[in-house]
Amino acid sequence: MPTPALRSVQMLALAFMSMIVVLGLVVYLSVPDADLALPSTYVIGGQVVAGVVIALILSAIGFRVAPVTPGTDPEKAKGEALQKHQMSMILRLVLSEVVALVSLALAFVFTEGQVMTYVIGGAISLALMAFFAYPSAGNIRRVEASLDSAGAQSRLAEAFGVL
Repeated sequence: MPTPALRSVQMLALAFMSMIVVLGLVVYLSVPDADLALPSTYVIGGQVVAGVVIALILSAIGFRVAPVTPGTDPEKAKGEALQKHQMSMILRLVLSEVVALVSLALAFVFTEGQVMTYVIGGAISLALMAFFAYPSAGNIRRVEASLDSAGAQSRLAEAFGVL
């Protein structure tokens, strides 16, 4: 059963994710003569490549956190684990957001395909956030493994109610 700690980080992740959707509405309402034409294949290709690069970066560094020191009091270790998880999650959310933010800027630079430029970039960012940043059981366990790598027990999954 989800704990208040899990609900809190889920709400934080969902706030970041919903911002992507809100910015999409802003683009649609702000761009004069907004059309739904696709941008050039170079733009789409660049967005996809950027998404893949960010996914590789997130896989490589996104779940690395400093391990809990062995011998740390269990309650202190759990509090430290929650804090490190949240910092790690915010890093993953921000990195995932890069494609959408660059696409937002490009939507105001291009003369055609503005809305779809942002929609494609936003969709890539949302997929990255859902897979790498949202506090799913798998993501929580990946951070917990990093926290426990020195031999201490962080009990992060237990703190989030993930068994």
